[in-house]
Amino acid sequence: MRKMLFVLFAVAFVSSLCFAKQAPVSKVKVNVKTVKSAPVSNPVVEAVKYKTFTGIVDFVLVGVDRVTSSEIAVVDEKGQKSNFLVKHNTIISAKDGEAINLSEIKKDNKVAVQYKTYAGGGNKAVYIKLLE
Repeated sequence: MRKMLFVLFAVAFVSSLCFAKQAPVSKVKVNVKTVKSAPVSNPVVEAVKYKTFTGIVDFVLVGVDRVTSSEIAVVDEKGQKSNFLVKHNTIISAKDGEAINLSEIKKDNKVAVQYKTYAGGGNKAVYIKLLE
């Protein structure tokens, strides 16, 4: 009886390890040396064929947590303004490819945003690169 109880606890422990979450990575280096013609390059994003919008940041709204939405508004050289929803899984990088936070992007910075459009008409940023 004691052996069966020990085996049951051992199986429960091993199965709990299978469902354990890994610690998030704090800094991710994005390889920008592969960029040749596009201002923003990410092989995963390019495979899905997202749209790219390049311009000057009008405003940045940083959410407090994963529940509160973050947003960035960008104006291109023609004066067209687009707003983008920024989620916790949006990749944001500096000119050198180093991962940065959305709060490090300021008004009047030049950025390139790769995004997808929802059926309802909203835009979700997938990849944001600080250009200047």
